[in-house]
Amino acid sequence: MPDSANGSSRHRSGFPGRAVVLFASVAAAVTLVASLFIPRVYESQAAVSFSVSTQQVSSQQVTLQLLSGLPSPGALAQAFTQRLETRAFSAVLEEPRPARFFEARYDEKKGLFTLKARGSTPAGAKQRADKLLAVAESYLQERLVTAARTSVASSLEQARLDLTTGEQILRDTREMLKSVPARGGKASPAVAAGLEALKIDPAIARSPNPAITYLSLQEAQLATQVATARARTQAMEGVLKDPASLSRLVGQALQLQVLAPPAEPVRPSSPKPALWALIAGFAAFVVGSIVTVLRQEAAGNLS
Repeated sequence: MPDSANGSSRHRSGFPGRAVVLFASVAAAVTLVASLFIPRVYESQAAVSFSVSTQQVSSQQVTLQLLSGLPSPGALAQAFTQRLETRAFSAVLEEPRPARFFEARYDEKKGLFTLKARGSTPAGAKQRADKLLAVAESYLQERLVTAARTSVASSLEQARLDLTTGEQILRDTREMLKSVPARGGKASPAVAAGLEALKIDPAIARSPNPAITYLSLQEAQLATQVATARARTQAMEGVLKDPASLSRLVGQALQLQVLAPPAEPVRPSSPKPALWALIAGFAAFVVGSIVTVLRQEAAGNLS
């Protein structure tokens, strides 16, 4: 009787183990078969490296100053990624829910911008990836042009103010020159020494008429500054009046290189029948084991 009871106990404890294995196998098989009927999703992606630099645009100081306030690549990529997750690009990408089919990620350490698109066929995924890449290039260009235009407009206002101020000071200096009496002869040594003690240029202090010499030098310097401010003002006004020229400058500043263009994927990214079946089988095995242990403990407590 004891041997029969032990055998019966081993039989009862072994049966739940086989049941767990069978349950896990059935779950894996059902998941595998079900995944075969799920529509395939293919993913195509592009790797883009881009930077913003004005070093190769022009050596002219005016041009470099115009493009000095452009946003950083990281800020541009982050802004594009955030807008992609909204409906702002629905009309451009021709999708009511862009985040469902498109994805963008920027790696700041590597300076790499990854663009991904999903489709029901390899060709469809590539087509969407090509569209996303074109939209990204256009967006980056437009954002830089807008930022450059804002920077130019702000600099233009400052240049106009500098020009107006410089012209006024130049007029005042010339009026002062007209009012200073001209006299010849040599400068008094005492006057020259006093002026040099006040840190006045010795060439001015020892001139026959220090006031006229000083004002004349000031007039020449102010005239140069006014001419420079006028040239800067005219240059910036010309840029604002010619949007195509500004776009060309920004296009040269935007260094964008497609390292890996979109291509048709060989395998679908989803579903993954083997992986899903393995996960389902493992999860069923764990759940079945826990249920078996709980039932055995409950049966032991009742006996």
